Amino acid sequence: MKFLNQFIFIISIPLILLSCSGLAPNPASFDLVQVTITELKDPQKNSIRGMSVVDSNTVWLSGVNETILRTVDQGKSWQKITVPDIDSLDFRSIHAFSKRSAIVVSAGFPARAYKTNDGGVSWSLVYENKDSTAFMNSIAFKNDREGIIIGDQINGRHLILRTGNGGVTWQRIDSVDIPRPLKIENCFAASGTCITISKSGRFFIGLGGEEARIFSSINGYKWKAKITPLVHGDPSSGIYSINACGTGKIMAVGGDYTQADSNHYPIISMNDGKSWIKTKGMVNGYRSIITYSKKGDFWVAGGTNGLDMSTDNGVTWAKFSSQDITTLRFLPHTTKAIGANSKGELFMFDFQFKN
Repeated sequence: MKFLNQFIFIISIPLILLSCSGLAPNPASFDLVQVTITELKDPQKNSIRGMSVVDSNTVWLSGVNETILRTVDQGKSWQKITVPDIDSLDFRSIHAFSKRSAIVVSAGFPARAYKTNDGGVSWSLVYENKDSTAFMNSIAFKNDREGIIIGDQINGRHLILRTGNGGVTWQRIDSVDIPRPLKIENCFAASGTCITISKSGRFFIGLGGEEARIFSSINGYKWKAKITPLVHGDPSSGIYSINACGTGKIMAVGGDYTQADSNHYPIISMNDGKSWIKTKGMVNGYRSIITYSKKGDFWVAGGTNGLDMSTDNGVTWAKFSSQDITTLRFLPHTTKAIGANSKGELFMFDFQFKN
């Protein structure tokens, strides 16, 4: 691996790992964590917003100017994937099924979704919305067949698309089956993670604006809304990222991207989205991404002014870096995560706990 820069941070505060599946601490407690941040070589240096992890080695990225990148060796090298067309689309979100199959979604006009089954050698246009106000934020799948795309309001209606055949075709959900939109209410495409799927298979969508609402659906056809206590009130405030850790717990972060240093309380559900409360601790600024390490049982939230981690489901947060990050995902079965930002910089984060 070619390292451009490497930084090591040591957090010297008491940390007790609490399992995402329960409040009882793990058998081992930790008083020191070392975080090594390694800058990776990016062949394009374009803003990256979308990320999808297939396995511990394979990660797909997407971004502006039709940027699509893929690694199959845990970030040691990145392949520039052939783009679907010549319209310089902004691919804010991507979902990868395998090393060869993925769907990318564009934000802004024209709003399109493309799918490849041959590693990007060829692409099929699987959805297009020619409305000049169309803006798609995020795509997520609960399995290889069922997925959704969420977009901004069009003519006073929320745009939710559903597929049941792996993204080959998409159906727009009727507005009668979606909560009535507020006058100021949309999702955010900062990290392509305003959708998550819980262990029970329920879809959750985080929104912002007048309220910080969360839409949920078991099948993607009929949706319900809950008002949450995350910061809201302005067009640029609300939920930016939501993540289910694999049990009944779901965490969401956000804030206001125009106020990068404004602290806020993330929100958490302990019962598969039935109710939402503020975490007891605050993160240290606007956060565009929340992600979870199953192997390490801890959360990481990132934004333009740095990153925080919590080993106790948000009771406390420790800022461990001032690195600008827009999106971040953990690699399965590891405590390593790959992150990216709007400058096109890529990083490997390696969390090592010491007894």
